[in-house]
Amino acid sequence: MLSEDRLQRRIPYLDILRVIACMLVILIHTPIRQYDTYYNTPSLAGAIYTVLVAVNCNLFFMISGALLLPVSKSGSRFIKRRLLVVLPPLVVWTVIYLLEHAFLLHNFTPRLLTSVLFHPVEGLLWYVYVLLVIYLTLPLVSKCIGAIGKRGVEVLLVLWVLSSFIPYQHGVFIEASQYSHNMFGAFANYYGYVLLGYYLHNYGLPRFSRGNVAIWALLLAFGIVVMPAFEFLVQGHFDISWQQHIDTITSDISVNNIAMATLIFVAVRHFSPERYDRQRHSASAAWWPLLSVCTFGIYLSQMLVLRQVVWPMTESWLGTAPVVVDCLVSGVLAFVVCLVLVLLLRMLPFHRYIIGKS
Repeated sequence: MLSEDRLQRRIPYLDILRVIACMLVILIHTPIRQYDTYYNTPSLAGAIYTVLVAVNCNLFFMISGALLLPVSKSGSRFIKRRLLVVLPPLVVWTVIYLLEHAFLLHNFTPRLLTSVLFHPVEGLLWYVYVLLVIYLTLPLVSKCIGAIGKRGVEVLLVLWVLSSFIPYQHGVFIEASQYSHNMFGAFANYYGYVLLGYYLHNYGLPRFSRGNVAIWALLLAFGIVVMPAFEFLVQGHFDISWQQHIDTITSDISVNNIAMATLIFVAVRHFSPERYDRQRHSASAAWWPLLSVCTFGIYLSQMLVLRQVVWPMTESWLGTAPVVVDCLVSGVLAFVVCLVLVLLLRMLPFHRYIIGKS
């Protein structure tokens, strides 16, 4: 249990967001078991499921922006401290997944090892690679934010949101084969989520003169509902496969994910308490911080747990179930198993080098 001093230094809504993001990451990976069905069979339930869970890791980037910007420490001290948090676990889990590929999955190749500096041996580790680059550049970005101010950040976010419409251009506007190369590809990156988290944490949603809630509700509904509906219903007439539709919706830099991330971030902050209160809400003061500090370890271990525990254990009764049912049940089981694993690892004296610093 955290001491009262450490508990009061935590921000409840960011703890809750971490847990939500971690659960969504697992849920976006659970369709892998029924890959062919999920990615090649048109389904309304599958489409809705994809729209709801696709935001996943983007919430983690927003949390980083909310917590770390502006950078208050010296650049070298900040970078050293952040690298010590994520680099040792990245090395440990890279070795673990290499061993899994070599001895359990039997698909190890020398290229997995030789490319490790530029490409993760396990797909989910991409987030940690990107996070390392963000940490290395965040002190400079912090100075830039200080120079351009609130209005400058708003301009950057508007340009970023406009660029997020690009994934939807295939079909109606450009050939599907042209989608992967566009002039805004380098600009529309994960830093937008970092800036968005910083902005919402410090300023909240911009206010319009009248009907602020209604206007934002319409804007977010446009991103979350209208654009995915356009993708599935209109773009489908242009010889685009179901997998291409899924890839568009799950593209991290797409307007539906930005809208969903904004909605979840603002809603969780609105309904969360300002501070933890053990006397009035003992359960939330105990569980949310605990779950939050375990999320990095849960994230790192999830694919190992899914492949080696959850999927083999449930294959006989979930392997042929409807995809969405399989995904939801497998996701909850994986979260629970990963949590137990992380809690056991936290008993080790060197656990911070395996699952990060709590």
